[in-house]
Amino acid sequence: MKSRHEAWVRPARLDPEEAAELLPRDLHSSRAGLTSVEAGRRLLQYGRNELRRRGGRRWPGELARQFTHPLALLLWLAAALLVAVGSNVVAAAVVLIIFLNAAFAFIQEVHAEHAVEALAAYIPQRARAHRDGVPREIDATELVPGDIVVIEAGDRIAADIRLLKGAIEVDMSALTGESVTTLRSASILDVDVPVLTAHDLVFSGTSCTGGEAHGVVFTTGMNTELGRIAALSERVKQEPSPLERQVRRVAWLIAIVSVALALAFIPLATLGIGLSLVNSVVFAAGLLAGVVPEGLLPVITLALAVAVRALATRGALVKRLSAVETLGSTDVICTDKTGTITENRMRPTHVWTASGLLELDDTSALQHGTPADPVQATVERIAATCNNARLEPGEKPSGDPTEIAILIAARELGAGLAATEREADRCWQFHFDPELKLMSTIDRHHGRLAIRTKGAPEALLPHCTTFLGPPGAAGAAHRSRPSAHHRPGRRVRR
Repeated sequence: MKSRHEAWVRPARLDPEEAAELLPRDLHSSRAGLTSVEAGRRLLQYGRNELRRRGGRRWPGELARQFTHPLALLLWLAAALLVAVGSNVVAAAVVLIIFLNAAFAFIQEVHAEHAVEALAAYIPQRARAHRDGVPREIDATELVPGDIVVIEAGDRIAADIRLLKGAIEVDMSALTGESVTTLRSASILDVDVPVLTAHDLVFSGTSCTGGEAHGVVFTTGMNTELGRIAALSERVKQEPSPLERQVRRVAWLIAIVSVALALAFIPLATLGIGLSLVNSVVFAAGLLAGVVPEGLLPVITLALAVAVRALATRGALVKRLSAVETLGSTDVICTDKTGTITENRMRPTHVWTASGLLELDDTSALQHGTPADPVQATVERIAATCNNARLEPGEKPSGDPTEIAILIAARELGAGLAATEREADRCWQFHFDPELKLMSTIDRHHGRLAIRTKGAPEALLPHCTTFLGPPGAAGAAHRSRPSAHHRPGRRVRR
């Protein structure tokens, strides 16, 4: 399946699902990586590995928008009439109000924009790539197609990469919105599947949560999947907020009423009252300037700025001042993403075994792995060993949220197995597969090899022949025979 990137400057058309031994050849690279000279040449050819904003700087347009606001246009009209009739001092005061309000609103929006950009500075911008046959740390913006990179746990992936060796767990939430990590392995080749679901491809903007792998960069910058999304997002036309629409309607209403009153007053004052034409025009201009609410625009801007500050103290960033009012106009919020309105933390409350139901909140019922209950001891051992999460004292928990929750339950049951001890006893691991709904590990246990598996009950129970009961009870036989793992539509390279 061909990669379907939308980009400004497209390098040579490549198939990222090409065979592992052929893709580096197509990129005129090798498993030893590129030379520094060749990398420099490709950097000039393909450009820096960064997302670029179309249209250049936006601040001139943003500043001009503050002076062309509907209420600001009314104030410009009033100032022009005041200058025409000789009231220069009042006209200067009106123009000063326009400039002060425009400057205040512009500074607030630029400050919010900079706050959003400051969050991106916390994302690491370094990558490990093979240059001149030696792995070295380089600026991620200097990655080019054909670079051989090393990906380790905790790294942010800075380009679209085809894995050549190893397997890693990847957080794809930046692209898919799903908080559950996925397996990416060089030994698995998916055919006839969407690019984002291919198990041997990783993409810019995602993060490695576990494992280690080597891969070849096949596209960078705006040609990546993340760049394609960025390009599409810039085509979206920004719709006015409910407050902006209401202010625009009020401005037009005020304009129509004030202009109508001013035009009607001139003939009425000249013919009915006997004022001169000049005095009538001066009075009409004053009437027009008096009807226009000069303080309305600064008050709106100030109120929205205060709301933005209040949201910022609670960790929310607002790029547009008018968006604050949009939040207040929201009636229903629909969401299904873990971490959006939740804390992305789970915790088991009950454990059901053949010994009965155990409440993890009930500390008096926990036996902490004593030999009196071998079922509980087995459950805590499997939960702690068939797991890749890390829960070390004094460190922040790391790993898949579900596995962290299972490991917390194992610790509450009494398992004291450290991550280093667990990894030392592990001989092999079969990563969790969303199709099989299983994860298995082969571990050393008392001088023998033990297979420990966790997964969905409907996928795991058909593989069982007996179950472990409470002390004194015999295990009951299960008639179903374990079935072999089968991976439809997938080839495993050896």
